[in-house]
Amino acid sequence: MASAGGFRRLDPARILAIGGVLLVAAGMVVGEIYAIYISHVANGIIGQTWAAVIDTAARSDLEQMREHFAVIADLTEKRGRTMHGHSHLAAFGLLALVLALVQPCVELSSGTRLRLAIVFLIGCLLQVGGVYVSYYTNHLLLYVSDAGGILLIVALAGTCWGLRKAMAAGLPARDLIGEALAPAASRWLVKSGLLLTLLGMAFGLFYAWQLVSADEPAVYASIEGAASSLASGDTTSAAAEITQFKRMQSKIAITAAAHSHAIEFGFLMLLLAFVQRFVMLSERWRLHWARTVSVGAFMLPVCVYLATRYGLRAAAFSDLFGAVVLLGLAAMTYGMVRYSGAVDAAPGGAAR
Repeated sequence: MASAGGFRRLDPARILAIGGVLLVAAGMVVGEIYAIYISHVANGIIGQTWAAVIDTAARSDLEQMREHFAVIADLTEKRGRTMHGHSHLAAFGLLALVLALVQPCVELSSGTRLRLAIVFLIGCLLQVGGVYVSYYTNHLLLYVSDAGGILLIVALAGTCWGLRKAMAAGLPARDLIGEALAPAASRWLVKSGLLLTLLGMAFGLFYAWQLVSADEPAVYASIEGAASSLASGDTTSAAAEITQFKRMQSKIAITAAAHSHAIEFGFLMLLLAFVQRFVMLSERWRLHWARTVSVGAFMLPVCVYLATRYGLRAAAFSDLFGAVVLLGLAAMTYGMVRYSGAVDAAPGGAAR
């Protein structure tokens, strides 16, 4: 186990690293909840409601149609708010890790950098929380989200100002990068992250061609077929076309999720590579947890994509590998919490 020095003052890089990993983990937990308890359930209810819309359209019951569309709109809004929380928590977590990496190059006092780090993390929570909670309470809470966004802008602007001062001072970034990537776990994560990002981008290029050439035309054909069937009074064919429309919509959404998750996990591993020096575990265990995160990160998008063919069975495995990634992140967070504190000093070693 790495040796532990005495606990020193709170270090902004350490706070951002821990906060970033926790935000990513929170985003993944929200994503699991979204997939299991909201997305799948909402898709089923929306499918049933669309079938009811067809039936009420055939009977010209406009009032009932309005009620059905209100149900669809409400579930769509709920899914959107939850998806916002999932994606923004993960994105803010990645950004927090980036900010942790550049802290040695921010030419500001330790106290100022600490305040900016705290302002950033508070802004993240307010921005995401305001959007999500407003669905259940009052839309005025969206102003809380706006306040969180302002705090994020302030924190990023202050960091950019400090980076600008550092660039003018000509700080040696090459030495800092070399030191950050010294652990074996860091080198493993860099290689794995680059490979997964490359595979995710290649898959995205392939699916972009398939989407334009096959899937989108199939979606439009289903809409046109449903409209034609309703016009002729054939509700059975209209229901079949709507079912095909929803199937294609699910395929497009799931495939896009597999593509984006591969790239996001690739970026996550690249960023985690630079913060391994904050993980106070032995070299063997740091490498073990880096490999654990890599296995989960590679397999989760694969299982998400296979859900287009094998349904909930593949989706269950994607949840399992998501839990594997969370386990690795939890272990790294534990190591960061044990860390005695990064050296809060200028590149020359003098405390500021």
